[in-house]
Amino acid sequence: MSDPPELPCLLYVGDVPVESSYHGSALLYRLLQDYPPQRLRVVETNLARSQPERRLPGVGYGELRLGWRRPLYTRFARAYRAWLTWRAANCQHQWPRLLPGFAPQAVLTVSHGFAWRTAARFAAQHHLPLHLICHDDLPRCKSLPACFEKWLDGEFGRVYRQAASRLCVSPFMRDAYRERYGAEGEVLYPSRAADCPNYATPPGRLLESKATLTGAYAGSINSEGYARAVRLLATSLTALGGRLLLFSPLRPDELQSRGLNLPNVVACGLVPFHELIESCRADADFLFAPMSFDPEDRPNMELSFPSKLTDYTAAGLPLLIWGPPGCSAARWVRDNPGVAELVETDEPAALPPALLRLGENPAHRFQLAEQALALGRQFFSHAASQRTFHHALGATQN
Repeated sequence: MSDPPELPCLLYVGDVPVESSYHGSALLYRLLQDYPPQRLRVVETNLARSQPERRLPGVGYGELRLGWRRPLYTRFARAYRAWLTWRAANCQHQWPRLLPGFAPQAVLTVSHGFAWRTAARFAAQHHLPLHLICHDDLPRCKSLPACFEKWLDGEFGRVYRQAASRLCVSPFMRDAYRERYGAEGEVLYPSRAADCPNYATPPGRLLESKATLTGAYAGSINSEGYARAVRLLATSLTALGGRLLLFSPLRPDELQSRGLNLPNVVACGLVPFHELIESCRADADFLFAPMSFDPEDRPNMELSFPSKLTDYTAAGLPLLIWGPPGCSAARWVRDNPGVAELVETDEPAALPPALLRLGENPAHRFQLAEQALALGRQFFSHAASQRTFHHALGATQN
């Protein structure tokens, strides 16, 4: 058997910080945490900086200067994002400062924010293969003025076709992009960390009778659709005498503004993934994964995939997934029966029956947890994601 090709000297350029935190940042960190540090250079934008203590050890980081953060939080934000998107392809003068002593052989980026255009232009000008990770449905996220949406879709389609590999976070995104842009992609699910805890069975306490339920939610709450889902879960648990553990970076004033400063909500803060898994395994009876029902979020909900399921399934606890029938999480549950309690309507009355099923039937809780463990190993293992990613990189090397 021949040895695998040597991994190329890889330049990452993107708005998503490469750090051990959450969402797309965690996806990138885990994807690159085994990469040879001397063959990797990370260039992030000044609009979203990683925290030094969360960075990949031994890897050089640089900062691409695109603009200013403050206008992104004003009433001119959409117009300003359009300008940043256009400007991002014209940063050639910064490369000598960003790449001292590093000669990239391939370029990696994420279709988020603005710097994906920077990466695509650099790769084209230097005749390098571009590797594109698609985590959110950027062309349908409604982040630019309506008059720019057609241009954005066309520009994204051009870059998507330019890419030597197109790594889509779900099969639903891969299929939709094949239809839209006429190019084949490959599925790269979010992955667990290399040192993720590996439990053989769910915690035995799930088989014990429960007087009340404790649920857990982990992640940011950056839209009203998600805030509403978490609020409804908390109020539904209140009626059953239960509580909600909230692992989120929200400050006390943000909890209040989102209506989550409730008596049965325990604010646990943002914690490292291993602490999250251990805490949930010790104290939670189920894990909550909502997807937004808001119409403006619908296109992205259909194609993106909740990265929190990587660590959720590692905990070996029952899953409660709440989202519209067409969202990726609901389709994943239907394709894998028995992996979660699934609620597909946003009516408040739909949650309590699912909670009662979880609370009244210990055997049901344990069976859901067993299936979540098994499916998590199949879909989200670190080794599987590394094989997919390294194959994509190696396929373009001589």
